[in-house]
Amino acid sequence: LRDSKFNQCDLSLCNFNKADLFGITINACKAQGCNFDSANFTNVVSRNFVFSMANMTNTDFSYSDFTNVFLEKCDLSGSRLNSVILNNANLEEADLTNTQFSPCQYEGLSIYKADFRNAEISQVDIRKLDFSGVRILDWQQAFFMESLGVLVSGDG
Repeated sequence: LRDSKFNQCDLSLCNFNKADLFGITINACKAQGCNFDSANFTNVVSRNFVFSMANMTNTDFSYSDFTNVFLEKCDLSGSRLNSVILNNANLEEADLTNTQFSPCQYEGLSIYKADFRNAEISQVDIRKLDFSGVRILDWQQAFFMESLGVLVSGDG
């Protein structure tokens, strides 16, 4: 399925387990309950240089399984990631702008330098993840502070 393109499709319950998905485009689709466990979004250039490529935008991935996926620097903007499984997933430097990000499992998830601007984030214990370099907007700060037990109120 390398370089496959899916636009405005219903891919719900598809099994992409261990599929070769490098360069895939999934746009404006319904992809609820899909199994992406160990799917390959990468291209290996050498032992020391591996990169991933996927554009999975404006799609509802609710209840999908992204266990053991490498989506570093991939575009997931505008998508719904509600009740998804992200165990041992790599979303470093991924574009998660305007997403609904509410995973149900995320042990070993890496989001270093991910872009979460304007994302609705919930069900995440920020103490369990490394948020180094993560990009957010001012209005999102309250969520992060409240998850640490700090109550934020206005200046007035």
